Order: sequence, then C-alpha cells, then structure tokens
Amino acid sequence: MNDELARLIDQLEQSKEKTSEHSISSEINKVTKEDQSPEAIAERLAFGFCEDYLDKQNGWGTYYGPMMVWVGDDGKAYESPSLSLVNDNVIAHWITRSQNTKNPLMKARYSGLVWDLSEAAIGRKPDYKIAIDYVNTLLEVTDNDLCEHPTEAITKVTRAYRVAFAINNTDLVKKCIESAINLEDRIAEDDKAGLWGFCFDLFVLGKCRNLSKVQEKKLIEDLECRLERVSKDCSPWVCESAGIPLATYYRSKGMDDEVIRVVDVVGRCFESACEGLAAMQASSWLQHVHNIYIGFNMKEGAERVSKKISEVGPGVVESMQEFSHSMEIPREKLDAYLDSMTSGGLEKTLNRIAIQFLPKKDQVQQQVLDLAKKHPLTYLFTKTLQDHKGRPVATIGSIEDDLEGNIIHQLSQNMGIDSFFLRHSFIKALEVYGMSADDVTTFILKSPIFEDSKKDIVQKGVKAYLEEDYMSAIHILVPQAEAAIRTLVELMGGATLRRNRQGGLQLRTFDDLLRDERVENCFGSDTSFYFRMLLTDQRGWNVRNDVCHGISPAGAFNYSTADRVMHVMLCLSQVRESNA
Repeated sequence: MNDELARLIDQLEQSKEKTSEHSISSEINKVTKEDQSPEAIAERLAFGFCEDYLDKQNGWGTYYGPMMVWVGDDGKAYESPSLSLVNDNVIAHWITRSQNTKNPLMKARYSGLVWDLSEAAIGRKPDYKIAIDYVNTLLEVTDNDLCEHPTEAITKVTRAYRVAFAINNTDLVKKCIESAINLEDRIAEDDKAGLWGFCFDLFVLGKCRNLSKVQEKKLIEDLECRLERVSKDCSPWVCESAGIPLATYYRSKGMDDEVIRVVDVVGRCFESACEGLAAMQASSWLQHVHNIYIGFNMKEGAERVSKKISEVGPGVVESMQEFSHSMEIPREKLDAYLDSMTSGGLEKTLNRIAIQFLPKKDQVQQQVLDLAKKHPLTYLFTKTLQDHKGRPVATIGSIEDDLEGNIIHQLSQNMGIDSFFLRHSFIKALEVYGMSADDVTTFILKSPIFEDSKKDIVQKGVKAYLEEDYMSAIHILVPQAEAAIRTLVELMGGATLRRNRQGGLQLRTFDDLLRDERVENCFGSDTSFYFRMLLTDQRGWNVRNDVCHGISPAGAFNYSTADRVMHVMLCLSQVRESNA
C-alpha cells in the first residue's frame, strides 16, 4: 500500500465526521490514480460499486452494481467497475479490512461486498458470520447518524432489515425494526416526504411478522397524524405520500370506510391545489387524482374530477404552441418521383400507391431507438396526448416501458410528412388517367372482402373523395373499411360476434377485429399495425373512433385524412381469393 493511501486510510479510521462512500471513493481515487498494486485496486473497487443497484434486470442479480454502463463504438456493452475484476485476492482483502477497520461506514461496505458479491464473482458462498457483522455495522452507522445525508441512512437500515430477514435471524430483524423506527422519528420533516413513511411501507405494508402490535399501532397513528397536518399545510404530492399507503393498508383489512375517508382527503387536496393553476398543469394534476379515485373504486370522485378536466380543456388548447418545419423539394425530383408512381396504367398505379405508403414497423422502431440515443431526455418521460378540446385521450410512457406507444407516436408524425407525397400521387394519377369514381370502385370491388351489395355505397364515397367533399367521403368510406375487415375474418373462418352483457350477441369492435390473427396472417404485421394506428388507436390518428363517435371537429375532415382513408381502401382491395 503506498504511503498516501496508508495516510488516507489512517485518517478515515480516526475520523468521527459524517461522510459517504462516494466521498471516500473520490479521496481513494485521488491518491491511487497511478497505483496498480493489489491493495489500491481492491480499495478503488470497494468504493466504486453502486449501492442498491436499480437496473436489476440487466445487472448481476446482486445488491451492488456497476457505477456506469455504456455501449462502445464496437457495439459491445461495458461497465465500470466490472464484476470480472473481483477475484479471490480482492475478496480476501475486503474480508481482512472488514475485520480490522474501526470506521463503521467502511466496515459495512467491505462486509457488504463480501456477502453480496462472493458467489457471483468467485463462485463461493461467504461465511454466515459476515452477514451478521454486515447487519450490525449497518445498524451502528444508522443509530449513530454517521451518514452524510438522511436518505443514505434509510438505504442502510432498509438493507440491514432485508439481509437480517434473508438469513432468518429474528433477533437481528427486531433490532432493525427498532433502529428504523427510531431513525424515522429523528429525521422526519412533514414537507419532505422521502424522510418518512419508509417504516410503514417496509413493515406494515410489507407484513413483517416480527413487528409488534405496539409498533404497528404507532406507525399507523404517526402516518394518520401526518396526513392530517400535510393535507392542510403541504403540497398535494406530500399528502398523497401519506394517504395512499394508509388507504392501501385499510383496503387490505377490508376497512372500506377508512379507505374512502383517506382517499377523499388526498383527492380534495389535489382538487383544491388545482384552483388558480395554469390550465395545462391543472389538467395534469386532475388526471393524476382521477387515476387515484379509479384505483380505489371511488366513482363519484372520479366523475367529479372528469368534469373538471373537461372544464380546463379549452385552456389547455389555448396554452399549446404550434411548431412547424419546412423543407424544399426540387421540382424536377418531385416530377420524376410522381412519373414513376403513375407509370404502367391506372391499375398498376393504384396498386403501387397502396404498397408505397405502407409504413414498415421495424424501420419506425429503429428510428425511435436512434432518436432516443440522440435525445434521451425526450424519451424518459410520459407524454399525454390531448384531443381538440384539451381532453387527455392517451398517454405514452418512456421508451423502456412503452416502446410500442412511442412507435405509434413517431409513425403518426411520419405520416404527416408522407401526406404531401400521398396527396400529389393521387393528384398525378387523376391528371394522367382522369380516373372516375366508377374506375376506382371497380378496382376496389375486385377484392372479395367488399360485398357487391355495397357497390353503390363505396362508389358514393369515392365520388365524394374525387369531388373533394372530404367530410362525406370519410363518413362513407370508414364504415365500409370496417365492414370489409369483418367480411375478411368471416371468409377466413373467424368469428365476428361476441357475447354481450344482455346475454345476446353483438359485433366485435373494429380494433378487436384488426387484432385477429387472421387479419395479420392476410395482410402481414406491418399493415395490420398501420390499420390500428390509423383507425382505432388513441395514441395514433384514431380516425374510425373519432368519426363514428362524433368526436372529430370539422377541421379533421381534410384532404390528409381523406387520402389516408382512400389509401386504406386501396390496401384492402389487394386481397384476393386463394385457389389453394
């Protein structure tokens, strides 16, 4: 061990000041920067690992994990520190240090690493006594307030409890419970929700069998008193931190009146706080409390809040800003593109348009993943989608939790750009072939999924489209697309009826039909995904539902929407009866 490291270790041994593993790590790294001795490496590793590693799925299945993980230029994943650096010599060094050090924080780290990483790193289970030393030292750190920040003390005592429970040591478990309750009493501040409630979550909601009735009563009463205080003096989010655990506990005990009382306190706190807020913020908070009411089956509260959400909706729309982007396309390139799209006759042109404007889901997915790398913050948070009245209609989670939602959102934007080319392709086809409603209808009805009896309806819809009566065209053609999908499922041997609540049968919903495996087998996953996004998914264009439920404003019946509906009809027309 070099002299500087030895002096630092001695200083840390004598120190009585509050500190953290992170601070110790920084000091060790400074004095061992160029030192590659086994002792220096072991010390750097000891304080380089991340405690309570969050990414359990991609980690080592251990409590400790790497401080950093990244993907190199070669596409391989790298981590620092790496578990591969932990060998027999490193484990032996940590064992020795855990036995010799007088610093409780350091002793807890050494013994904790030995207990947690030995089997994963060197394939050997640690001595049971290491776990006992680990728990006792963590409690010493907690009881003597040796952590730099109170949240670190909460982490320590929580870890102590979980290890004691894992080794089934009842005496240690009871010590951990007492230590944790005392810690919460010392550090709790009403307006800092992270500093209280952890004992209730850990022992009461966690149903700890070693929690005494006296302790359980204390924790419940403490949280009830805190709820009463914070509902008057703190933010609704702090109130929620006190109320929801209580409501969850009461629900588990079948105490419905207590559940209603507590959730109502939380809900009313949010509703009061929304008065005077900006419309967008108020809408977001109201949506949150609506979810709380629904989660606890409080329909009256949910209905009350849903009305308030509708009331602030217009203000949300007014507060939104419009962003636009323009690009120039050389005329000669556009003409060449349109010539290639419309060559070979009307039938080939319509077939080409149907195929050309079908998005590829895997390409959009890759686009989303690439954008997430370039702009990671954009994909970390939940997005709320609003309709034209400012009402929330859907949410899209982070890229890790809701990849499909992000794909649909991106595809919706892509289609807005593609609409320019789709529009000009239709215009060019009309210009070159002078196509009539009869021509297009004849082309569409070559597919067996369109019934001959619907010819006049389809023709009226196509005629309205060609005459730029987009409102009529969309209202006529969208139901015909749904009917065609229903016919397809029937022709392929599927059921189009399902049982209803009245004991009878009713038609399956359009979205349900589009998810039928027969539809995907016929069109492929890309096309069925496109149909859902365009017609029935609230995260996408949702044309069918908005039109048929009377939700779409007049401005939604534009050429862009009409072009997409006509494109769907052309896609459906590609179906032919198999001779096999």
